[in-house]
Amino acid sequence: MAHPAHSPFHDGFAALWHEPALFAAELTWRWCFGLVAWSLTIISLGLFLDSLKVSSGDKFLLSTLQPPLLEGALRHIFRGSLSRFLWEQAALVVGLMLLWTFAATAGRAATLRRLVAMFGAEENSHAMSWEFAPIFVLNLLRAVWTLIATAALLVSLVGAFVLAHNQRPIRAALLLAFGTALSWAFGVMLNWFFGLAPLFCVRNRIPASEALAQSVEFLSRQAGRLFGIGFVFALLRLVWAGTMFFVVFAPLELAHHVARGWIVLLMALVALLYFAGADLLYVARLGAYASLAEDESHSVEAAEEWSPGEPPTVMDAVPLVEPT
Repeated sequence: MAHPAHSPFHDGFAALWHEPALFAAELTWRWCFGLVAWSLTIISLGLFLDSLKVSSGDKFLLSTLQPPLLEGALRHIFRGSLSRFLWEQAALVVGLMLLWTFAATAGRAATLRRLVAMFGAEENSHAMSWEFAPIFVLNLLRAVWTLIATAALLVSLVGAFVLAHNQRPIRAALLLAFGTALSWAFGVMLNWFFGLAPLFCVRNRIPASEALAQSVEFLSRQAGRLFGIGFVFALLRLVWAGTMFFVVFAPLELAHHVARGWIVLLMALVALLYFAGADLLYVARLGAYASLAEDESHSVEAAEEWSPGEPPTVMDAVPLVEPT
């Protein structure tokens, strides 16, 4: 499918046009995980709130709507339950992280296997394996690193707020600038490598460590083209997000004519449309990476075939013809 005259950007969208099941598979595993994650989160919060004991005095203080009285009632209601809530949410986060790892491994293995088969050589398309184990390891590392980067970002924000509250503005500014920036930069960078490495697991049938190493080498060789692909897709994602940001609030204009429940439903449908478009762009970007990797391998093979070496002999230059 890939051709030297075609750009990887074009090949990414061409893969979706040629194989619409790629987009359907991406939506399936992502939205199923999202539905389960939101359901478990709502259920856990509901069970926690249901376990709280609210006395008649607390109800009276809450009904006054006075800030000092509300603060006292809430402190009495949540007294001794913060540690239990944190343990419950920690267990929920670990469970969702493992669930996402399993779902992402199955979905990504299927998507990449098909993309590599579309852009790769025909004789190798049926010999590829699923490579579940290395992709699972990469996705687990990706989830853990995302959690670490998010925690570091939150700690930097809270620490900067505490320093500012203690009249230390310079330290607060430094922590806010460098702490949040470094957390975000390293989080995005390693997340990108962990997201690209499964392509080499499927394509070259290698373990997770070698796939990460090949991802770094791939970036060093194709930095310019990868930056161009990432920039174009980031721009498309930004335009799509900006467009849907205005569209999602459009149903609010019907507030005087339509019930609130229908408005919320319309806004939810628009939000789902945004996520569907974001997933489509993500699969197209994976297709662009697969096309670029295949183009690079063809370039390397062509360079090896035409590399200077020993001069051809007569037996190499003249084909053998069986006498008739």
